[in-house]
Amino acid sequence: MSDYAFWQGKRVFVTGHTGFVGTWLSLWLHRLGAAAVIGYSDDMPTAPSMYRLCGMEHTMPWVRGDIRDVDKLTAALREARPDIVFHLAGQSEHGGLHPTVEAIAVNVVGTASLLEAVRVVNQEHPIRAVIAVTAADCYAPRELGPGYRESDSLGGGEPGSAGKAGAELVVSAFRRAYFAGRENVPAVATVRAGHLIGGGDFARGRLVPDCVRAAADLRAAQPAAWPGGFRPWLHVLDALAGCLALAQRLFPPGGGDFAEAWNLGPRAGDARTAAWLAEAVRTRLGGQPAELAAAIASRPNGGDAAEQPMAPALLDTTKAALRLGWRQRWEAEQSAQHAADWYAAWMKGAPMRDVTVSQIAQFEK
Repeated sequence: MSDYAFWQGKRVFVTGHTGFVGTWLSLWLHRLGAAAVIGYSDDMPTAPSMYRLCGMEHTMPWVRGDIRDVDKLTAALREARPDIVFHLAGQSEHGGLHPTVEAIAVNVVGTASLLEAVRVVNQEHPIRAVIAVTAADCYAPRELGPGYRESDSLGGGEPGSAGKAGAELVVSAFRRAYFAGRENVPAVATVRAGHLIGGGDFARGRLVPDCVRAAADLRAAQPAAWPGGFRPWLHVLDALAGCLALAQRLFPPGGGDFAEAWNLGPRAGDARTAAWLAEAVRTRLGGQPAELAAAIASRPNGGDAAEQPMAPALLDTTKAALRLGWRQRWEAEQSAQHAADWYAAWMKGAPMRDVTVSQIAQFEK
């Protein structure tokens, strides 16, 4: 678990802070005692927005800008003077909602733009650590086998995931060219996270938000094209716990020893199918329109989980366990329950910042 003493007085810059993951991270950093948490994003990515529901617009500095705008990023970093940077801004092609070229540009060019801005600003103000979060599907597809290790080939199975692989390559290239083996430069790492779930995700074309919309009878959205097979579902707080632990290790002295790629995902035996997760959320929320249940049942391999093959995106997290002391705290059942409970509170009109902070406190215990 992250050390409160470490975060006291730290200044943190978060790209993509208005998203579901960014909102959880920003609230947790405030709870940990960070001196300043400054966000960079072009807009709210969804409506409803977790960021807005938690009242973050009024309590967190927000620089509005495109992640591909090097000059804007440089100016924002120069003013923020951060010790640590978390790069969460990016896109994926959920339900075909983002054009392929745009998604790749945001993921690849956006990552390069951020690192170039970091390189420039670091000459004026020392930035100690940078963590870029990508995704489990950045790896090149292969036949069924053990979970991917960080040394396995990158590639992605479709353009959206190839963009995440491209972001990994950009980080690796910048690290070698500008940061590795030098003094007074940031330690730069990447986190390849499993399929993140948790309260506050309202993106269209993702499994849990689609189930929530169905349970709330918000029929404007269509169910995602959920594939069969097991998936590495991981609660957002488990992933962020790993990111926070990594940030502490990246901080000098010795931070360069941790400037590499890290997998964060569930234990192999805790992977679940899309059908299982949808049913777990439905059961917790109570109720689901018949058409969504039919959509789940009609998916390939949508039935008994025991009959489904392992998906190729499962991750080997041995390195994170041994070197970061990271372990998954909330298993699949707990993750689904906490996610559904967050949405149930939202449907009842509860104060969502309080609900979110309460879940963080539960996780910390």
